[in-house]
Amino acid sequence: MSAIDDSRKFDVAIVGGGPAGTATGIALQNIGVGRVFLAEAGSYSKPKIGESIPPDTRKLFQRLNIADAFEQQDHEPCLGSFSSWGSAQLGFNDNLFNPYGAGWHLDRRRFDQFMADQFKQRGGHLACETRFASVSVEHNTPYPLQLSFDDQPPVRCRFVVDATGQSAIVARRFGAQPKMQDAMLSIAAYFDCKDTDLNALKLTLLEAINLGWWYCASIPNNQLVVSLTTDAHIAKEHGLKDPKNWFALLNQSAHVAERVHSLASPAHLHYWKTPSCLLNPPAGNGWLAVGDAASCYDPISSQGVYKALATGLKAAHAIADWLDSKPTTLAEYRQYIGNEFINYLSQREYFYQQEQRWHEAAFWLQRRAS
Repeated sequence: MSAIDDSRKFDVAIVGGGPAGTATGIALQNIGVGRVFLAEAGSYSKPKIGESIPPDTRKLFQRLNIADAFEQQDHEPCLGSFSSWGSAQLGFNDNLFNPYGAGWHLDRRRFDQFMADQFKQRGGHLACETRFASVSVEHNTPYPLQLSFDDQPPVRCRFVVDATGQSAIVARRFGAQPKMQDAMLSIAAYFDCKDTDLNALKLTLLEAINLGWWYCASIPNNQLVVSLTTDAHIAKEHGLKDPKNWFALLNQSAHVAERVHSLASPAHLHYWKTPSCLLNPPAGNGWLAVGDAASCYDPISSQGVYKALATGLKAAHAIADWLDSKPTTLAEYRQYIGNEFINYLSQREYFYQQEQRWHEAAFWLQRRAS
């Protein structure tokens, strides 16, 4: 390996600057791990998909010592949800009596920037527009890991964190592979609501249909997101990536269609994979994965950001112990990721079992069999 000056040597390097990566970095700084480098491929300038987070996320903000600063960001409250699941009738779940108050509809671009700023304020070294290329290991040196980036100088570190999401591109270089439990696809449209009473759209809406389920929620910048989650083969069979077919199916919905009937239909659809999978293993000697790099959950769980923050907090303590020559906590972290995934699968199975209206529909047969 080429020589690297001391300014490019760190205790920990984190690849990926989303909530999981920045939460890990913040937690590391809070417990006294001094030199932490974070590489973010983007610049926090592009709009991102909004996301709702549950009220008890407040506990994680408190543990990260950012609760007051987050409150000042003034994200829109998430007051509760409607759902047509297991019945054609709408059920209502509100946060009125939740001891942690309301949840939030996050402006994800602004939230991600906020988390990055909190990391920097604690002394973290943030490098934006820094895309990971490779990692190599040189044993018996104080900084055995070398990370290379596209068009950027390499860095050396003692420990590396994969926060690259579903791709888990760093962990794969150490031989880890995701174990797939289920694979679905979400197809979404973003409606402009600038001339609409947004108060009528504050509550999220979930509606099961024979081909999967619809999700509808207001998001920042006067927009409404409507997404259909189904299996890839069902989407292909029904041509659901074609806006004409997607909107025809939307118009057949009992509840979601009512929310968008007065809104102009967007010209384009967006789609992404929504798997349930567990990285095997989620940690090893000198590295670990956090957030969606460690495990991916069905979007029905609404646990993306919450899981990112929780794994970041847990990871920071495992890393600090490993740096202090106490490797057992790393094994505990692996066990934690596995146990959380098992609990998630159990909860997911229970939730899908509540919908019994389409016994022979392929989507629901798959969920009952998985």
